Amino acid sequence: MATVAATITTVETRANSRKRALENEAVQSPKWRIRLGERAKGIRNPIREIMDTIAGKENPSKSLVSLAQGDPTCYPHLRPSAEMVLAVSHAVNSGQNNGYQPSQGSARCRAAVAAFFDTPGRPTLQAKDVFMTLGCSEALSHCIAALAAPGSNLLLPRPGFPLYQVLCDYHGVEVRYYDLLPEKGWQCDIGGIAKLVDKNTCGLLINNPSNPCGTVFPREHLEEVLKAALQLRLPVIADEVYAGMSFSRPFVSCAAASAQVPILSVCALSKRWLAPGWRLGWISVHDADGAFADAGVPETLLKLCQVSLGPTAPLQAAMPEILTTVPDGCAWHRDVLAALEASAQCCVRRCKRIPGLEVAAEPEGSMYLMVRLQPGVLNIDDDVKFAGKLLEEESVAVLPGQCFCAPSFFRVVFAAPVEVLEEAWDRIESFCHRHARVKR
Repeated sequence: MATVAATITTVETRANSRKRALENEAVQSPKWRIRLGERAKGIRNPIREIMDTIAGKENPSKSLVSLAQGDPTCYPHLRPSAEMVLAVSHAVNSGQNNGYQPSQGSARCRAAVAAFFDTPGRPTLQAKDVFMTLGCSEALSHCIAALAAPGSNLLLPRPGFPLYQVLCDYHGVEVRYYDLLPEKGWQCDIGGIAKLVDKNTCGLLINNPSNPCGTVFPREHLEEVLKAALQLRLPVIADEVYAGMSFSRPFVSCAAASAQVPILSVCALSKRWLAPGWRLGWISVHDADGAFADAGVPETLLKLCQVSLGPTAPLQAAMPEILTTVPDGCAWHRDVLAALEASAQCCVRRCKRIPGLEVAAEPEGSMYLMVRLQPGVLNIDDDVKFAGKLLEEESVAVLPGQCFCAPSFFRVVFAAPVEVLEEAWDRIESFCHRHARVKR
């Protein structure tokens, strides 16, 4: 017994000595034991990097007019409908929606989304096929993460929303860009898609209606793109957050354009319903022949949803009423589209009469217009410098095309009312006349 006690005492003494040594080492060490996560450290957001370099440089003698922020609610003429607001108010005041929800989302909310986005020609979309998320950004992140097998690459549109690449980089997915062709109304270069594909290509991302181009793909073109995806055996991530925001031609979803391609469609209340701050998004899984199910995609999406536990309970509770009270084609929806179309037409009309600027393709939906800087007409050919000087001299903010992998272009958000846009284009016109090259 004495031997055992002595042994225990020796072990305790050594442990205490080791503890004191570690404490002394920690006290003497000049640095905290802090290291950064490699993926987090490597995050780059092109829009923020460029805009942060010119932020705060507007002309102090002129009020700022922003045509840069893709928030449809910046002006009071575009707001969620009264019915939407009342639905959320009821959900909050009921006292029944204060607890945690199922990770995938409440069954009633998911059933409402499934019914709204059910697509003829496909198996009936059910509640189990819908995954609620914190806005469209998280929905996109979940889709990319679910397909991000080691060494994989994903095909992205160019020009395209820069968050796609940010998310791919974060999830370790190589980016390969296919082109949208301005001379063809920003339609996809279908022939170029096949040249990018190899055994590690995990999918094709399609954004329709488009940010930043304002394109709404004709059904025929979308069917051709989906036909190529079928032949290449590529699942599709469909960014359809601007679904229902088209005024020149009807919106056609990817799921409606092909019954054979497995599609992860993402959407949110942010754009069509004018509520980006509500942070309510979702993924609709349109499977084909069980391809997603066989690969375990739904189970993986559920695991990803279990990380954040989804959007707030009151908003999920309000979702069925939101979808039924403001359907496509209701008076509120028609008014929103009419306002956007009038603003788009104003931008096109004004842009066409300004030297050095060219409308690449007239917008047909969403909230965006891409403007080309004609080479040799202005003394500023670089789009980043153009955006910076325009802000500095005229206090008008636009996003340079390099944010979207489209140098020599800049993006205009036309969600502002016509009278605000007229003021902005007056300033842009003065700026371009002032910077026109002098003919010798």
